[in-house]
Amino acid sequence: MTKKTPYPCVIVDDDPVARAVLVQFISDVSGLELTACHESATEAMMEGALSSSSILFLDVEMPKMTGLELLETMSDPPLVVLVTSKTEYAVDAFGFDVVDYLVKPVTFRRFVQAVDRCRSVFDSRIDPGESPDHVFVKSEGRLVKLILKEIQWIEAQRDYVLIHTPKKDYFIHSTMKRLSERLGAMDFVRVHRSFIVRMDQIADIEDGSIRIGGKIIPVGASYQDALMKRLTML
Repeated sequence: MTKKTPYPCVIVDDDPVARAVLVQFISDVSGLELTACHESATEAMMEGALSSSSILFLDVEMPKMTGLELLETMSDPPLVVLVTSKTEYAVDAFGFDVVDYLVKPVTFRRFVQAVDRCRSVFDSRIDPGESPDHVFVKSEGRLVKLILKEIQWIEAQRDYVLIHTPKKDYFIHSTMKRLSERLGAMDFVRVHRSFIVRMDQIADIEDGSIRIGGKIIPVGASYQDALMKRLTML
């Protein structure tokens, strides 16, 4: 689904030089619109602009609250591009499903690459009106057709994700955020940083966990509200 209107962008960075560079780059790239620019993560939270943004350019090292700590508070973050002066956070960044990781000083070429990656994610999202009954995934060097109703849960596994079905498990190279965005319009919901489940496979929910067959899946505190909103209650 291609987005025609500009992507709202938010910058959160305590470095005034880095903020100025990102502001200029956003203005130089068509299809982007800067909607907010913050000096700290706490300020961004108070302003409430993050929930309405499409792309978040986020510094890691900031006083009071780091960029990664800010991401931990968000159950449904926008697409995130981390911007930092150190490469040591790259592994942690992948755990948060960030789209890209830019090292300061950021060049315009790398900025454009990051934006293109964000656009690819937006363009790959499934239109809710299509209601497909299957997807193809690349597993073990071949494209495999998976019937959506057969998927019970999806679990993060380092640089891969595991798609569990009663017959077989499939390892694919992707991120939880990308799969959550593509499957969220259907019958799937993310319940934890490491788990996505199919709603009609849930047997019961108790004490912050979900049971699907013989599997007990934890529900993260920041995902509980989103899960409850998807349940049909009597």
